[in-house]
Amino acid sequence: MSTQIIAWILSFLSFFMVWNSSGQPNSIPETRVSPFGDELPPDKYKLWPTEEFALGSPRHCLSPKAFEAFYALKGIIDGGSKTEGLLVLHKGRLIYENYAEGWDKDTPHWVASVTKSVTATLVGIAIYEGHIGSIKDKVLDYFPEAEDLIPAGDSKRDMTIEHLLTMTSGLWMETQEEWDGFFAEDQTDSALYAFLLPQKAAPGETYYYDSAVSSILLGIVAQAAKRDLLEYAWDRLFTPLGISSVVWDTAADGLPFGGFGIEMTPRDMLRLGYLYLNYGRWDDRQIFDPVWAAQAGPRAMSTRAYGHSFWNNELLPFFGFYEADGMYGQFISIYPKWDLVVVRTGDRGQLEEIWDGVLGLFQ
Repeated sequence: MSTQIIAWILSFLSFFMVWNSSGQPNSIPETRVSPFGDELPPDKYKLWPTEEFALGSPRHCLSPKAFEAFYALKGIIDGGSKTEGLLVLHKGRLIYENYAEGWDKDTPHWVASVTKSVTATLVGIAIYEGHIGSIKDKVLDYFPEAEDLIPAGDSKRDMTIEHLLTMTSGLWMETQEEWDGFFAEDQTDSALYAFLLPQKAAPGETYYYDSAVSSILLGIVAQAAKRDLLEYAWDRLFTPLGISSVVWDTAADGLPFGGFGIEMTPRDMLRLGYLYLNYGRWDDRQIFDPVWAAQAGPRAMSTRAYGHSFWNNELLPFFGFYEADGMYGQFISIYPKWDLVVVRTGDRGQLEEIWDGVLGLFQ
């Protein structure tokens, strides 16, 4: 039986993890915000884990074993067979938390491309605060030093912030030489470097997933806010949410890598997911526009669609949830209809041993 068939069977079974014994869906909280309105979501549960999480117990319709099985499968699809942490937040309460040996709530975990969703969040904050006009802004407007380096009529002049968020900019690093330049110890402007790479396609013409373009986004935020990017991130995002564990790798010029490089605890990952579940509200503060959260996930429900640096779920598209996703199964899954956030961290586990063994047969 193929992995895909197994995935769909388990996905169908996992549907019952959010279904109660009466055969009716769990009660869905009344709409807390009009996704495209100005109304702020009410403080429905009055539970804000800025310091500590309120604890709760799993209900029979939210089976920890179902979550464990479902996210183990998602991890395998992402190349990681070992679950190192799994947390479930329901209606503002932490109802399940489990760690593999060697991990606990205070141990930061490498989150890989979940970093891209953090980067996108900072873009949303900068737009909400008026530093950036909108996602339709031209990228070139934030790199005036590139004006004379890009010929008139070049399609790169049409590249927008939205193209970067959706990985449709036409930029990607193909050669080792390009990556070496990006990581070079004498790199003085990693964002500008990535922006000036040869364009492989016109903006909006094709999708190509690439980590370097996310550094361009961070360069735009730093330029627009006129702040050190890390200082801005701590001041506007991490500290207000009570996130304290973040360590973020930087390029030689001091700008963090926009597409990877963050380590943080699973509980801090959960805080970020809860911020999106609440449409950008945290306690009595609006961190970003509710519309930003409503548009974060992909508009298409096709398998593995990519939105504003968030994915839809490849196994249960009918659930309508979206997630930050990093290799080897790092997930922050947001289920708006179910008032639920799930965090999973993982590693290659036995897959690495199996793969190494296969390679050994040919050596």
